Amino acid sequence: MGLLDFLKDDEDIANPQRSDKRRAPRWNVSVPAKIKFDGNNGYTDCEIRDLNLKGFSLLVPKKIIKKRIGSKLCFSEKYAFKIETRILWSKVVDNKYAYGMEFTKILDSDRGRILQMMKEDFPANVWKSL
Repeated sequence: MGLLDFLKDDEDIANPQRSDKRRAPRWNVSVPAKIKFDGNNGYTDCEIRDLNLKGFSLLVPKKIIKKRIGSKLCFSEKYAFKIETRILWSKVVDNKYAYGMEFTKILDSDRGRILQMMKEDFPANVWKSL
């Protein structure tokens, strides 16, 4: 550790090589979804590659500029979530932008709905993590 390491940005998203610091394993889902970022008029097609109650991995066609983002994430009409997130890492995958997203604000009831969605739509993934 160097003398001036405290000046480094601890939210550096440019280094995807960082070690995995997840407290809870993510469920591999690889499912299409739509996301609408605050300030945008329409939804962007995306793919959620993995998910847990703390965050998710997002694949989108356009680069995200802000580190902290408010958005609405829709898997279906039944499962739409108003969330705020923070980007933990980013990289380019298959000519798209992949991001590791951490929930910074999500209702407890929505966490319950995420678990319900996983049990209904991806039951094998839920049982693997237990």
